[in-house]
Amino acid sequence: MNQVKALPLDGIEHCIGKRTGYHIGAERTVRRIGRSFWTRSLALAGAAAIAGCGGGGDKTDGGIGVVPGPPTATPTPTSPTTPTPTAEQLEAGRSNAAIAANAAAAYAAGATGRGIRIAVIDTGISAGLAEFAGRIDPASADVAGNRGLVDQNGHGTWVSSVALAARDGIGMHGMAFEATLISFNISSPTECTPQACPSSSGPVRRAIDAAVAAGARIISMSLSSDQIDENLLAAVRRAAAANVVLVIAAGNQQADEPRLLTRAVAEAGAGSVIIAGAHDAGGSPYAFNNRAGSGPAAASYLMALGVDVVMTGRDGSLVTQSGTSFATAAISGAAALVAQARPALTGSQIVSALLVNATDVGAPGRDPVYGNGILNLSATFAALQR
Repeated sequence: MNQVKALPLDGIEHCIGKRTGYHIGAERTVRRIGRSFWTRSLALAGAAAIAGCGGGGDKTDGGIGVVPGPPTATPTPTSPTTPTPTAEQLEAGRSNAAIAANAAAAYAAGATGRGIRIAVIDTGISAGLAEFAGRIDPASADVAGNRGLVDQNGHGTWVSSVALAARDGIGMHGMAFEATLISFNISSPTECTPQACPSSSGPVRRAIDAAVAAGARIISMSLSSDQIDENLLAAVRRAAAANVVLVIAAGNQQADEPRLLTRAVAEAGAGSVIIAGAHDAGGSPYAFNNRAGSGPAAASYLMALGVDVVMTGRDGSLVTQSGTSFATAAISGAAALVAQARPALTGSQIVSALLVNATDVGAPGRDPVYGNGILNLSATFAALQR
């Protein structure tokens, strides 16, 4: 296995809007896994021992010794062999967001996200990567400038890969690996760097409206703020009225409830919004996760894997990251799988299917930590097929 090294982004907060207080994520850890991706070595058990044979030493008539026959060979025990995993199996094993959500049940039912557009409102996309080849919608745009399809920061590529990176036997695959990406870059053209990407609510609002116009079924927003904008909330209402599912991050401030903008979006979306919280591989909340709280927002709150999530970086290498941004992307991909499997469902019905069939953890029923619980596509698809 390649050595895991810390990237320069470790501990850096990705910001939207130094003045507005908007934030794209607030990710705490980044680790590069390596351009050659992960490899597995298979060890065979040790060589078998060969037992020795001895002839008789007895003497019979006349003291003539009995001549021993040739030694009987003891068969060499064979060590059990482990089949070498295929590239597809290795890729699936690295796709831990999909594993944590029990997405195999959705795949077994034929759901892949094909034909579903996911709008990712973030820092753009590394459009040349094979993970997105042939699946970037022409409506993708820089709504804050004129840069074309680029990602100066990397965050947009990360979350897009968790949502829908291809299942191609390379690296990892996204939750809805055949979905179509509509990428909207909301970052400042002059200030966006690998360390921070300031913006404002205007590009977010324009991106929501453009996503609806382009036929997006899912809008993924790995952002949060403690300020609200009424024009942005009006765009959320328009999206919900168009049967679009909106998924927004709870935030990474260790707070007892989601951030103000997130709560306002959930209220404006009237049942078409999921607030994404993050859990680790053991099902415990991410250390910096904003919890569901005891207010109305808890009804929209759902957790997905958000700790050490494997994803594709903007240079094509694998990295791991932690934060509610990546839980947002995973839930967005899950919503796309449901939308493909049941195209007649409204946005609020897709949201309800995911929330009602979540794995109940913490206190019984909806609670202030986990909200509705942990994303469970196995239970969701079992319910859809009844």
